Amino acid sequence: MSICFLPYVRDDARDLVIPALARADVDAFRVSVSNGKTVGLLLGLGLAPEPDGILTLEAFSGFVTGALRRHLAQRSPEVAPAAHVEPGKMTMIHLGRSEGYIERRLGDLAGLVQRSRHAGTTHIGWG
Repeated sequence: MSICFLPYVRDDARDLVIPALARADVDAFRVSVSNGKTVGLLLGLGLAPEPDGILTLEAFSGFVTGALRRHLAQRSPEVAPAAHVEPGKMTMIHLGRSEGYIERRLGDLAGLVQRSRHAGTTHIGWG
């Protein structure tokens, strides 16, 4: 499972919708992150790790810019893969995370913000 960060524009008839330019090229306007790694990314942004959220483009841009500044000259640490096994229960496997993963994804979000501005976006949401 993954969480997708997507651009939205306010539409009086339908509330928030994905802008036409983003619908035409979904892959260029979507940042997809696994559920587990989304928690680290949202914390890196300074946001509560909620599974769903939406912010104005300017507010989201501010969080991304602030996070990039805080992460200058440092790399998020590698997180080793781990498994949680209990007899009679589902095994949970965390695939880990490479060193610098958070900074790379912050860069992806910064790119999303820039492309979204060009598309007339008013909000960025995730879920």
